[in-house]
Amino acid sequence: MYNRYAESVEITPELEHAKAMYDGDATLEYLGAIITRLEPGVAEGEFVVDKRHANGFGVCQGGVLFTFADALFGGACNSRRTDPTVSAQSEMIYLAPAKMGRTIRGVAREHHQWGRNGLSDVTLYDGDTVIAEFRGLSRTTSRPPTGN
Repeated sequence: MYNRYAESVEITPELEHAKAMYDGDATLEYLGAIITRLEPGVAEGEFVVDKRHANGFGVCQGGVLFTFADALFGGACNSRRTDPTVSAQSEMIYLAPAKMGRTIRGVAREHHQWGRNGLSDVTLYDGDTVIAEFRGLSRTTSRPPTGN
């Protein structure tokens, strides 16, 4: 059975909203990613790059890295709120390839909040090397997004 959280992650009552979001996130399982830290305004995680993540050059597809960063971004901005918070705008800058067999670690931090908006940064690492930077603008809504 797939476990989304490292044993060290403690889900306190104020994090239940973010936990509910992650519990319904099938992309974490697809990536093989786990959440290694979750606290108000912060989400961290990791995954190992394998064949399912590869592009035609034999390195991790940029969209996979974006998806991983976006999932951490969602945790950082939803960990401070009880209403659904979604991406209004985001961008990713790729600095180095994510190679096969390597563990990619991501650190997301929400830096600013104003009104229903938030600004977060996610840094992806291979060891101590920064391989990508993601920036996201979030928007809190009073209604949950639906897939219908």
